Amino acid sequence: MGFMWGTRFWLRLIREIIGSVIDVSKRCLNGEIDPYIHVIDTVLEKPVPQIMLANSITYTPGTVTIDIDVEGKKLYVGTIFPRGRGDIIPLEPHVEGWLGR
Repeated sequence: MGFMWGTRFWLRLIREIIGSVIDVSKRCLNGEIDPYIHVIDTVLEKPVPQIMLANSITYTPGTVTIDIDVEGKKLYVGTIFPRGRGDIIPLEPHVEGWLGR
């Protein structure tokens, strides 16, 4: 079961990176940059899944994980424009399925 979730995670991450490269390129060329810091609650309880999710956010262009509150289950994420929670951490279910909560 973990292997399938791991495969799904990596395939989805590649898709998110490619989509973000295109989106960030368009926003930079059009001058549509409005930096914003989000506080994101996560269902992940253990440090390793939280760090994996934080790294996947940072790998995606236009977002960077600034800090992780492991006990409070919060991620502090900087983006180049305001976004919804689902747009920032679409990989959370894949990380949960792969590494557990």
